[in-house]
Amino acid sequence: MHISPNDLKQYRYLTLDNQLKVLLVHDAEAPRSAAALSVNVGHFDDPIDRQGMAHFLEHMLFLGTEKYPKVGDFQTFINRSGGSNNAWTGTENTTYFFEVSPHAYDEGLDRFGQFFTAPLFNEEALDKERQAVDSEYKLKIKDDVRRLYQVHKETINPAHPFAKFSVGDLGTLEDREGHSIRDELINFYRTHYSAELMCLVLLGPQSLEQLESYARAYFDHIPNTGVAKPAIEEPLLTANESGKFIAIEPIKEVRKLTLSFTMPSVDQYYRQKPLSYIAHLLGNEGSGSLMSVLKSRGLINTLAAGGGVSGSNFREFTVSLNLTPKGLKHIDEIVATVFQYIELIKREGLDAWRYEEKRSVLEMAFRYQEKSRPLDTVSYLVMNLFHYTPEEVIYGDYMMAGYDEPLIRKLLNYFTPGNMRLVLVAQGQEYNRVAQWYHTPYAVKPFSEAQLSRWQQPGDESALQLPERNPYLCEQLDPYPLTAEAELPPQLIQDLPGFRLWYKQEHEFRVPKGVVYVAIDSPHAVSSPRNIVKTRVCVEMLLEAINESAYPAEIAGMSYNLYAHQGGVTLQLSGFSEKQPLLMQLLLDRFANRSFDPDRFENIKAQMLRNWRNAAEDKPISQLFNQLTGLLQPNNPPFPVLLEALESLTVDELPAFVDAMFAELHIDTFVYGNWRKEDALALAETLKDAFRVTDQLYGESQRPLVRLGQSGTLRYEVSCNHADSAILMYYQSRKPTPRKIALYTLANHLMSSTFFHELRTRQQLGYMVGTANLPLNRHPGLILYIQSPVASPAQLSEAIDEFTNAFALVLLELNEAQWQASKQGLLAQITEPDTNLRARAQRYWISIGNKDEQFNQRQKVAEALRALTRADMVRFVVDIIKPRTANRLIMHCQGQAHSNLEPLMIGESIESVSEFQKKAR
Repeated sequence: MHISPNDLKQYRYLTLDNQLKVLLVHDAEAPRSAAALSVNVGHFDDPIDRQGMAHFLEHMLFLGTEKYPKVGDFQTFINRSGGSNNAWTGTENTTYFFEVSPHAYDEGLDRFGQFFTAPLFNEEALDKERQAVDSEYKLKIKDDVRRLYQVHKETINPAHPFAKFSVGDLGTLEDREGHSIRDELINFYRTHYSAELMCLVLLGPQSLEQLESYARAYFDHIPNTGVAKPAIEEPLLTANESGKFIAIEPIKEVRKLTLSFTMPSVDQYYRQKPLSYIAHLLGNEGSGSLMSVLKSRGLINTLAAGGGVSGSNFREFTVSLNLTPKGLKHIDEIVATVFQYIELIKREGLDAWRYEEKRSVLEMAFRYQEKSRPLDTVSYLVMNLFHYTPEEVIYGDYMMAGYDEPLIRKLLNYFTPGNMRLVLVAQGQEYNRVAQWYHTPYAVKPFSEAQLSRWQQPGDESALQLPERNPYLCEQLDPYPLTAEAELPPQLIQDLPGFRLWYKQEHEFRVPKGVVYVAIDSPHAVSSPRNIVKTRVCVEMLLEAINESAYPAEIAGMSYNLYAHQGGVTLQLSGFSEKQPLLMQLLLDRFANRSFDPDRFENIKAQMLRNWRNAAEDKPISQLFNQLTGLLQPNNPPFPVLLEALESLTVDELPAFVDAMFAELHIDTFVYGNWRKEDALALAETLKDAFRVTDQLYGESQRPLVRLGQSGTLRYEVSCNHADSAILMYYQSRKPTPRKIALYTLANHLMSSTFFHELRTRQQLGYMVGTANLPLNRHPGLILYIQSPVASPAQLSEAIDEFTNAFALVLLELNEAQWQASKQGLLAQITEPDTNLRARAQRYWISIGNKDEQFNQRQKVAEALRALTRADMVRFVVDIIKPRTANRLIMHCQGQAHSNLEPLMIGESIESVSEFQKKAR
């Protein structure tokens, strides 16, 4: 098996007697054991009169088996064992996965294996879960992704299984005369869930022998029906559906143009990756690229190439462009320019050296790949088992086995106007159809003769250029030798007025990568909502100015980001470290020579206005989370406040603002990874010169937080344009001590599965139901939330209060083993080793921001957690969470479906946000 030299895991591939394909992965350092099983069955296999069947079956398998009949028991077990689980139904696969602490793996696999041999399809659970599927469908009824996907389904060949509705609802899954859905479900399961169509991955610190014995014990008795799965014969598109212009009305304000080219499946070419080569050129963002030229004409904001849906007998290749308002009026010109670039690729772009550049980047990514979480690892490997040979199951994603020009040319022949579907998603077009299920207005018409002749002979455009050779490809790939100090935590190696430099050489992962954080705090940047908006606009303008020249660095495995926060802005670099100083110099040069082009400003302002207006169409629960943080953190206003400040902003306000912002700075820098100390100090000099830091007297910006204190119950209503109601209850800790963090985190951990089971599975209040741990400015916080199509905020509040009133009893009913297991599960999560260099860098950086300068906050929280007794937890629930005495903030919105019901009236309403925020400190 071809594995990376940096990968210390051991692998074994085997086929069980029932023909189930298995990959075993021994990872001595895995913090949790994980499993994923995928079956080659998805919504393409739904009976035509039972659409959503595969998805419904996926839901049902979690709800009790012969050996473990109790509904909700699997979820409780997973939670108690410090794990997580999920499943998804795709077009041709349904995948189930979970992870738990290694000591619970044996029992976890016993429970999991039963899904595929002895599910109960419990009658009572069946009816409730059908409601859950219906809620899931209704939850997304105003989701543009689903609305557009449905039009996609209705405009391809109707005989292809892609045309089916994948989610299901109460109608498609109802009992019918002489046909109970349960009987049909069992029949579907017995027919399709055959071992021969399944792949399984088991990963953990257990030995390969132990993992193999688990595979045989728990999965060898899955039946193999021996019935081969028929190939899909119908093409995705016939001549009838190609060469069409499709206009779709979105709910959010978007302007997106997609050119889509369909071809047969290219899965067999995974070793050569011909489409990756084409996407690499079409999606390039450097100077002279398709994106650069269209952007300079003011027609587009972004471009992406190479997406699209794929299946066992088809592959779509898309070029997607986000248009400016001007671009909306020049669609034919944009399409002509895309075809000019395709012609340029055919004429001049096929070179072995270009393939080699792309290959070397992938080889570096493979050679220095870092670990991912066990759950993520098993999830992608299980899909690879279907697509790659056993020998290449790890390497297949990275493999570029050779430049095959005839193959690339053959695929480029599909990139023609006649084989294109052009989809425009923008508000206010002409429509003559409405899509089923999601009620999306759309229209379909053939291309005109004039369009076809223009696109077939697009001519040349001298501004279009193919990319040059990449100056950012790294040559120095061996990490620097370790110094004596490498094992120490990050050290503060420069502490000057207004400038601090933290440094650590990475000693464990041994990859030639690094991460640099530069936090620029400026009180001026966050002194008012208007200044906060100016800061964000400047960030976007700088990113925009950098994009073209920094794009080759991204291709070469580096990334950069600049983001605004409650104190100012932060610049972050990551990836291969050798050329990071070169990239930093480029960013600083661009910053020093900053310009405020009025056209770019207007474009960026329009994009930001659109994004913030679109946030008002987000699902209610997302809006409540956004308004909650905006209410409690004055430096982090919610979208409506940002919108109001941005609408009147003009470009001539920005130069003076940036000068004022940089007149009072405090900079914290952290250099980490494959960096030498002298190089970190040299980088610090570059930064100080660029920002003219000389004896600054400014400290960090304050990050105020409203303290709820002894406020009792406060409530704040948000108006959401949605049928569903939603509620969010937030409890805040007064102190950010390790003990308080341990209490709030454990409360969330103990509550989550019971809350989900009680309010979603049993009471069927909605699909989005949960608890969350939300620390704000270091203060721990606990959240309980529900978005509901069936109940108003007053009813939801009552249901949550009943739950919290009864929860102390639930804790008392746990036996000692369950109590200890729950604590151990959470301890395992808190003390889990960092998976890779970026994760560790982020943890260190958060510690620096939190003034945890000993870098031992995690250990302190873990110690506090070990010391917590059940009596402590019961006291916490009774004193802090119980509704009668609680200090809490309730965010809520009354859905249109419940406008005639009583409004929520408990506690005291927050009438004035500014008065409320005076309590911030």
